[in-house]
Amino acid sequence: MFKPFSANHLVTLCGMLMMATLSHMTYAQDQTDAVSKLKWHADIATGYAELVSDSGALQQQANRFCPAGDNGNAGGADDVALQQAWLQAFQAWQRVRFVDFGPIEKDNMAWQMQFWPDSKNLIARKTDIWLKGEQSIDGVSIAADGVAVKGFPALEYILFDPRVTESKRALPADRSCMLLQAISSHLHSNAVSLQTDWVHFEQHFLSRPEYAQTTVKAAMHALDIIQQKRLAAPMGLDDNGRRNPYITDAWRSESSLAAIKATLTGLQLYFLPAFAELMQERELEPLAAQFRAQLSATVERLDGMPAAMAPLLETDEGYRSLQLLYIDVDRLATLLNGTIANELGIIRGFNSSDGD
Repeated sequence: MFKPFSANHLVTLCGMLMMATLSHMTYAQDQTDAVSKLKWHADIATGYAELVSDSGALQQQANRFCPAGDNGNAGGADDVALQQAWLQAFQAWQRVRFVDFGPIEKDNMAWQMQFWPDSKNLIARKTDIWLKGEQSIDGVSIAADGVAVKGFPALEYILFDPRVTESKRALPADRSCMLLQAISSHLHSNAVSLQTDWVHFEQHFLSRPEYAQTTVKAAMHALDIIQQKRLAAPMGLDDNGRRNPYITDAWRSESSLAAIKATLTGLQLYFLPAFAELMQERELEPLAAQFRAQLSATVERLDGMPAAMAPLLETDEGYRSLQLLYIDVDRLATLLNGTIANELGIIRGFNSSDGD
């Protein structure tokens, strides 16, 4: 004899149906996100490969400038070519700098590539210890030291800072050459490790559904860093209210704004294509188009600005141009961190580098 459902039975059945529906929706979403993650992994791998290539070229240029056993520049390489090799490799790093998860988290690798911010001028102080000391300089000793002397900023100090370039320690002085070679070799070795580890990271990246959100969060955090630390702080828009170009990254090489442009270009190259696919899968193409247009407009604004920030902080006209850039970045960050994040169900959380 048929027995009618009780109220409790109906509630239980509805709950089971809802759970089954949500499970199916989650599975379908994970399947569509997998396409985007596959492209993200491939595009980021391309960025790491560029970093390996350009850091390798920097190492080769350093070795040509300072031939082994003869640090008198017998190889004929000039310091301008060496500086350009540094700039090219540094910008390759800037383009993948937004990737703040995965292999880059191991062994403080991000700080080994670029120790920044450096409010206590540790880069100059630590590098000077090596330049002025008598201890042996080689790859092993550099690898054993702290992050302040392992990456792009320490090389920038040797190549661009007048405290070195206008002193008796200027290249091709023996210890400066040895340190140049040791750091550039260590930096290239780290780049190779990053590339190799990222390749090995593929299966884990693709198998974990949360990495779609993780990748979007990485771009969100990169825009926050540009807005708050790479623009607002040196512009004096923070609590102290003082303009200070010396807290930007790459101020010694006069390429602070060029570095910001490289980071945004990296988002165009290695984040945006897969992100656009993700947004299309979620039927959010208009928002993706809006983000693409704002990102292009921000890069275009930087195309018309000098590579250095410092001169712009000194005049009203220059400062206005920085304010317009800040507004562009703010619009970009607000769009991604606000409207888009809400549509994707992303909740901002603490990032390990928020306290930099």
